[in-house]
Amino acid sequence: MNNNKPYFGQSVSRVDGIAKVTGEAKYTAEYHVEGLLHSYIINSTITKGSIKNIDASAALAVPGIIAFFSHKNRPSLTWFDFQYKDMDAPQGTPFRPLKDEKIIFNGQPIGLVVAETFELARYGSTLITVTYEEEENFQTDIVEHLEKSRKPISGIMMALKPPPPKPKGDFDSVYATSKFKVEQQILHGQEHHNPIEMFASTAIYKGKGKLTIYDKTQGAINSQLYVANIFGLHFKNVRIISPFVGGAFGAGLRPQYQLFLAAMAALELKQPVRVTMDRHQMFTFGHRPSTVQHIMYCADADGKLTGINHKAWAETSRFEDYTETVVNWTNQLYPCPNVKLGYELVPLDFFTSKGIKIHHMCWKF
Repeated sequence: MNNNKPYFGQSVSRVDGIAKVTGEAKYTAEYHVEGLLHSYIINSTITKGSIKNIDASAALAVPGIIAFFSHKNRPSLTWFDFQYKDMDAPQGTPFRPLKDEKIIFNGQPIGLVVAETFELARYGSTLITVTYEEEENFQTDIVEHLEKSRKPISGIMMALKPPPPKPKGDFDSVYATSKFKVEQQILHGQEHHNPIEMFASTAIYKGKGKLTIYDKTQGAINSQLYVANIFGLHFKNVRIISPFVGGAFGAGLRPQYQLFLAAMAALELKQPVRVTMDRHQMFTFGHRPSTVQHIMYCADADGKLTGINHKAWAETSRFEDYTETVVNWTNQLYPCPNVKLGYELVPLDFFTSKGIKIHHMCWKF
C-alpha cells in the first residue's frame, strides 16, 4: 500500500480473488481421485413421524449402483450424544444422521445411494421406496406458537451469546408520560444462506482408521474433531482440506450432514466417496431463524430517545437451542437511559438455525 495515499477508498486485492474469478480455484466437489464413487442423498418428504419401511432392492439391482445406506444398515457408531457435538454446537442434543426411523424435520437425510457416477446415484434415488407413518401435529409457524416460548437453556454457549441484561431505568413510567411513542410487532421470515458453492465432501480412504477429506467448511478443525469423535478415529488420522470456500455466510461453521455421510461411506466401502448436495437440499439444514419482535420506543418533546422496550421470540429446533440474542444490539445501537429487553425461543419442527438476524430489516404484520 502506498503510505502517501489515504487507506479508505483504495482497492484491496483478495488473496484468492484471481483464482476464484478465473476458475482456477478448486472446490470440494472438484477433487478427483482414482476409484472415486459418487453418491446422492435421500431426504424425508414429511415433517414429523417415522419410517415404516425403506426398500432399496430396485436400486441395488441396477448395474453400477454400489450400495445404499439408511438407519437399517448403517455401521455401529458412537453411543453418546456428546460425541456428535461440534465446536460450534448450541445447547441441547445434536442431530445424528441415520440414527433411527424417527423423522424430526422436513428434508431430514434418511438414506444415501452410492454409485459409479453421480447421475447413476441420483437415478438410483428415484428407485428407493419409502413408507412413512406421518404425524400431523407438527409445528412450523412461529407466530401461531408464541405462547410456547421459553428462555434458552443455560450453558457454556451463553458466555458467547449472553442473555439480555437486566432492565435499566424505569421504562414503563417514562413511556406512560412520553410526548412521542411508537409500538410495533414485527416478523422476520427465515433466510437461507445458499452460497454459490453447494455443500459437498470428498472422503478419501487412506487405510484402516485414516481419512483425508475435502470438505466445504469454514472450520477445518471443527470438521476434523467431529469426524474423529463419531467414527472413533485418532485425531491425527483425519485430515480436512478446504483451500477455498465458495461462500457460506456462517452455514459452514458447523459440520453439515453430507460430511457424516461421506466419511461413513468411505470407511465402510474402503473407497473414496463424494457426497454433494443439490440446490434443493441446500434448504434442508441451517438457516437464519424466523423471529417475532415487539418494539416500543418513546422520546421527549425535543425528539430525544428516552425509552426502549424490545422483546424478541426466535425459532429454534426441538433438539438444540440456537440463540442469537438480537435484542442486545438495540441499546448498543441506540444508547438510552431507560431500557427493557427480553428474548425467548420457540421450539419448532425445523433443523437447528444458523446465522445472525438483524432486527431493523423487517416488515409489520
